[in-house]
Amino acid sequence: MMTSNRILLAAGGTGGHVIPALAVCNGLRERGFDCKFLTDIRGQAVLEKIAPEQKVSTISASSPVSGAFLKRLFSLFKLSFGVIQSVFYIARFRPFCIVGFGGYPSAPPLIAANICQLPSLLHEQNARVGRANLFLANRVKTMLLSWKNSTPLPKNTDVKLTGLPVRDVFFELADYPEKSHFNTDKPCHILIIGGSLGAEIFANLIPNAISKLPEEVQKSLTITQQVRSEQQSELEAAYSAMSVTHFCSSFFTKMPDEMAKADIIISRAGAASVAEIAATGRAAIFIPFPASLDDHQTVNAKSLTDENAAILVTQKEAESDPTLLTKELLSLITNPQKCKQMAAKARKLAHRDALRKIIETITSCQNSATRSAK
Repeated sequence: MMTSNRILLAAGGTGGHVIPALAVCNGLRERGFDCKFLTDIRGQAVLEKIAPEQKVSTISASSPVSGAFLKRLFSLFKLSFGVIQSVFYIARFRPFCIVGFGGYPSAPPLIAANICQLPSLLHEQNARVGRANLFLANRVKTMLLSWKNSTPLPKNTDVKLTGLPVRDVFFELADYPEKSHFNTDKPCHILIIGGSLGAEIFANLIPNAISKLPEEVQKSLTITQQVRSEQQSELEAAYSAMSVTHFCSSFFTKMPDEMAKADIIISRAGAASVAEIAATGRAAIFIPFPASLDDHQTVNAKSLTDENAAILVTQKEAESDPTLLTKELLSLITNPQKCKQMAAKARKLAHRDALRKIIETITSCQNSATRSAK
């Protein structure tokens, strides 16, 4: 018999899947729900770094769509064993609902939910719906989407736009202020971020673009850049040679504060980065990671760029035409009003109530389960 306040959360083994699941987990616990977290050993490692207090159970899982035939066959075996493990966890924990957050480690628990005839939900973080979620879509009650332009949409499955949970601190930052111009007394702050360890390519691409700006424009800049530690000294030397005020680090402990100071943000286009920039309300230039699966980062970026709320420059374009990024930067630096307009549009596209909508959908499963039990 299921227990009316217990929920099983399942997420893939990367931060992109685990962090939204953790946000929902914390939100549910604040509302009195008892949550159990299922992931693989990679997801467990992520949680040990960002939330060591979080209890987690691991299951067997692997992607069956890449590698040689024997590797794919072994992956199917691991997924099958993961289903058996998940049925065991369901029998012990007795949840009223299973919620998956994408990635192949979320597949066994959701398949097990079907076997145990439990309601289940899926949350998709990216605008390009992932392969695992497409496979699972027809097995769940509802798929929750993060972006209006999400594609491809599954057939015969209820979908609901909820957004991606983002910490309240980003929404609490002040709106981008009115600015008439930038100069040495009122510099243009450019923040460059490229993932948790910094984008290696940005250490070459960005200073090259900055070097092609007019000298008087360079002097009006303050650059804050996330960089790999092994590239930091070389990057700092490049900015010093241009007399550009700069601060480079491999990690920023208070990212909301850095975003709040920024006039322009240059970033990859992971789902969390796009959502946080939109929530902050700042002009942005997205350079998607070209090797992202199914090019999902480009589709994420288009969630804002198609609404003129950000600028999209592909890495291929930036590398083949070194002046392109310079031109896009100059169009913002010389026109603070454009920065403000873009920032306002981005903030309107943010989903401040994403967590509430997700939890309300989960609660609807609880209500259905309670009625069925009666």
